[in-house]
Amino acid sequence: MYGILEMKIKDHEISRVCGDHDVGKYSAIASQSSGYSKLCCYAVKKLNENEITASYENICVALWLMFPKAEKFHIAGFDDMPDTDYMEKVIKLRSTANNQGYLTGGNVGYDKKFRKPWQLTRKGQLYANEVESVFSGAVEAPEIIKKDVEPPDNFVNTFSKLWESDLYIQFAKNQVPDLVDDILVCATFDMNYSQMRFKGDFKRKSEQFEKYLNSFEKDISDKRIGQTRKFLAWLRKVVK
Repeated sequence: MYGILEMKIKDHEISRVCGDHDVGKYSAIASQSSGYSKLCCYAVKKLNENEITASYENICVALWLMFPKAEKFHIAGFDDMPDTDYMEKVIKLRSTANNQGYLTGGNVGYDKKFRKPWQLTRKGQLYANEVESVFSGAVEAPEIIKKDVEPPDNFVNTFSKLWESDLYIQFAKNQVPDLVDDILVCATFDMNYSQMRFKGDFKRKSEQFEKYLNSFEKDISDKRIGQTRKFLAWLRKVVK
C-alpha cells in the first residue's frame, strides 16, 4: 500500500520519475483544446506506472516538476511559484464542464486513511496516451494555437467603474492631480468613506483588484491589465 509521505520534493520518488519535459512540446499540447487536462492525465499515468499514489498532492507535484513553464501551472508574474489553485481545477474538475470525465475517484476528506487516489477513465487513458505519444516522438507535437480572445464580460464589468473614474482617466492621460485625497480615492474605488476604516478598506479593495487581474491574465491578453496594475501601484504609493 502506498500512502502519502510528508517530505521534501527532492527526497520523494516523484522527483526521480517526473523530470522536466520538453517545454516546446508541452506548451503546444497545453495550447490545444483540453490541453491542460491531457497533461494532467499524463501525470496520473506516470504516477500509476511507477506505483506512486495518484493523490491530489502528488499530481500537483508531478505537474510542477514535469511542466514548470506551462503558463497556467504557475502564478501570473511568478514563474517559480506553482498555481495549485488552477491545478486543483484541472484535477478535481472544479469550475469545469461536468462532462469532461477524464478522472474519477479523488482523495476527498480530511482523514488521509480514507482518501482514494484519482484514477483515469477510458477518456483519461486516451488523453494520457495522446500526450505520451508526443513526448516519445511517435507523433509530432501540434502547432501552438495562439489565442485571440475577446475579454469576457465579467472582466469588463469587474473594472468598468474603476476605468470610468476621473482619477483613472487622468492617470491614463498622464495628468494626475497634485492632491489626491481620501474622498477621491473612495470615489475611484466605489467605496463608502469612513475615516476610521479608510486605509483598511483601501488595502482590501486594492488586493482584491490585484487578484482579479492575476486571474484574468491567465486567460486573456488585454493591455488594460498592465495599465490597471500600474494605476493600482501608483495609487498605493499615494495612499500612505
